[in-house]
Amino acid sequence: MKDKNIWMIAGIIIYIFLSGIDRFVYRIPNIIYIPVAIFGMFLIFAGVFKKKN
Repeated sequence: MKDKNIWMIAGIIIYIFLSGIDRFVYRIPNIIYIPVAIFGMFLIFAGVFKKKN
């Protein structure tokens, strides 16, 4: 469990949750979807780079 990175996990959860709601439950407007998706991707990339160091 020590090698798990919380930033990467949080980014993946945000992105999957956002995509699932947008596709199956309710169409999320682009003004909300794009910034939240970029934030989720930023967390994933930050987690990957942090894990390498």
